[in-house]
Order: sequence, then structure tokens, then C-alpha cells
Amino acid sequence: MQSFQLFWRAVKATRHEMWVSVQVLVVATLVLSLLLYLVEHHAQPDVFHNYWDALLWSFMGYIDDPGEFATYTPITFWGRVLKVMCALVNIAIFAIPAGLVAGGFSDAIAEDKRERELDEFKSRLIRSFRRKQDRYTKFRAVPRYVSPVDVQALQEIDTKDIIDAVRHSDCFRLCNLASAVPADRNPHDRLVIETIPTEGMTDYGCSIDRGSAVTIVAPTAANEVAMGSFAYYLALYGGFNYISKERDEDRDAPRSYYLIDDNASETERKYLEDLRGMSGRGWVIFVIASDSIHEEKLHFVTAIHKKLNAWQSTVIDTEAFDRLYSKVSADIEKVFGLKSERDLRYLPVGKKNAAMRIGGGKECNAFTLRIDWAIPAFDDRHIAIASRLAKDIATTLLPDWKDETDPKWKEAGFGY
Repeated sequence: MQSFQLFWRAVKATRHEMWVSVQVLVVATLVLSLLLYLVEHHAQPDVFHNYWDALLWSFMGYIDDPGEFATYTPITFWGRVLKVMCALVNIAIFAIPAGLVAGGFSDAIAEDKRERELDEFKSRLIRSFRRKQDRYTKFRAVPRYVSPVDVQALQEIDTKDIIDAVRHSDCFRLCNLASAVPADRNPHDRLVIETIPTEGMTDYGCSIDRGSAVTIVAPTAANEVAMGSFAYYLALYGGFNYISKERDEDRDAPRSYYLIDDNASETERKYLEDLRGMSGRGWVIFVIASDSIHEEKLHFVTAIHKKLNAWQSTVIDTEAFDRLYSKVSADIEKVFGLKSERDLRYLPVGKKNAAMRIGGGKECNAFTLRIDWAIPAFDDRHIAIASRLAKDIATTLLPDWKDETDPKWKEAGFGY
């Protein structure tokens, strides 16, 4: 069965070349038939009565004239030369497609072998993301990224094979860790591999509905190193819904789903549709990175730009938000020494903002939590910070929430 599949792949892979060759050979036959008619018509007017007789003679020769429709033969010198040329075309009509299919079959076998190799390399990459114990929470979590050098050393995979395996898989991506460092610090490029959640996979990334009144959104997960991992664990620990943008429709033009244009693509519309489906339950929190240039490391953004002449905030229940901000800012600074601010460092949101697109401040509560990029990308306390944030969010916004840590998180691990 596999051999037939490979053969069909070979035919499909060479169909364009085969069609071009058939066109060339048919045109060659039409031209040779015309020349044959012109040189033989005067010598054998009864045999080559018209152009159709010459054309029929040429095509019947290709299939060995089973009905003996063209038993006659050219008698002039140039007619015999044309006969030889038709014989060569006869050979080419079968030889060229056969050669193309044979070459395509060899390529299909090589591709099949390569795919099996890449599947094996993918398995090795997965083993590189074995859960490790976090020193602060004692949870066993998937690493936010791994270095290709570590994969080379531990899994014995060449650089090219690593890159090909990442491209072959839908659960890995390559990132430059230097993008998480401000440009004025002259960061050195460092290639790392990120893994993508396989639960709730969609065309744009990930959508997990846990039935919670809180939804965590990572609209820049594909473009900000480790931010998706941080947001994922934030949602997982709190039992919140989770939506992330993990894939770019155009790799040459990566874009965030934090801002959505009026001419949104079908994938962006699906993302907004999923987001609206969960937003009506209560709270939507967009988690994105902030530059590491401010004294404050957590930034809460709720204000709407005044030029919109709209309502003032993306939050409806301002009292609950005030309690949340007070609790988070106090706890995070006390436990981790990280300061917070609200609506001071970043501009108010505009009409393209995803929080506005889903009716934040009018139909649901929504706000943006900008986190210093260094926290998810470099801080070894990132799991502890995510779990503390989740606990503060849950206890403030979900009165019935209970902190029921699963013992398996410390034994077998959790996430991804």
C-alpha cells in the first residue's frame, strides 16, 4: 500500500513537468506531420491524400498501429528522414514521462525516508523538554525554551536536522532570545527552541475553554520569547481559560493579535470569535511583554484613548479591578520585589485593540497586563510569579475559587 502511495506522490510531484513534455511532443508531432504531408503528398497523392492522413500515420506509429490504419510508408528521402524523427518522438513520448516518474519516485522515497528521520528527531526534541522541578514552587514544569546546543549534546542531532525537525513539527518554533533584551544593551543573538501547547490547537494557536469566568490571552506568544509559556502556566494554575496566538500566517510579516485591523483575516476573525465566546463570562486579561526600561515591572492598562469619544475604561467592575490591582501590587512587591503601576507608562488603548474589539468596558471586563520581558525570558522565578499572580487573580475575581494544588504537579509535573 505504501508503494502505491509513493508512486502516486511521484506522479503528483511531476505532473507539471509531464504536462509540459506532452505539450512539446504533441506540437512536435503536429509539425512533423505537416512536413511529412508536404514532402510525400506529391510522391504518393493517394496515400497522403491530406494532412489528416499524415497526422494519423504519425500517431498510429506511436501505438504500433493496432488497427493497421497506416500501413503505408514514406518513399521520398525527406519523408524517410521525417519518419526517423517521428520514431525518435515515439521513443520520447514514453521515455520522458517514464523518466520523470522514475525520478519522482526516487525523490518520494527519499522524502519518505527524511520524514521518518524528522519524526525521530521530533521525538528527541520532545525528550529535550522533559519537565524539570522549579526550585521555588517545587512544581515540575516544561522548560520555557531549550538551547539547540543542549539538544546537539544530549540528543545527538545536527543543527540542520534540528532546524528541519522544528519546521516539520507543529509544536516547536525557533526564537532569538536577544529579542527579549532592549536594543541599547547590545544583546547577543542566541537561538533557542520553544514548544507550543498541543492542547486545544487551532489555526492561530491555542484555545482552551475550562469554563472559567477569567480568560488569559497571549496575543503575542509567537513573537515574544517565553511569554506564551508564562501566560499558559498563569492560566493553568488558576484554572482559567486560555487563548494564545502561536502561529504567523506570513512568516515574513509576523504580527501580533493584540491589535486587529478592520480588514481582519479569516484566522483573526476566528480568534476574535473564540475570544468573544469566553469574554461574556466575566474577565479577559491580555498578557504581553513590556520593555525592561521602567522601574515598575508589571503594568496594568485599562484606559481608552480620549480621541475615540468612547467610555473611559475597558473595565466595567472598577471596584473589583481596584481590589485586584491593590492585592497584586502589594503581594508581588512583597514576595518578589517587583513594583507595579496602572495607566502611567503605556498609552491608552485604541479602536484596533483586541480588548476594544470584544467590547471591553461595555460588554465585558478586560485589561492588559504588561510584564517586563525579562521575567518570563530570564527570571528563574517565572513559575512562582505566574502561580502567585494566578492565585491573586482567582481569589479576587472568583469568590468560590479554592487553591487545590494537585500533588501530581510536584511528582509528575503539569502543563503542555
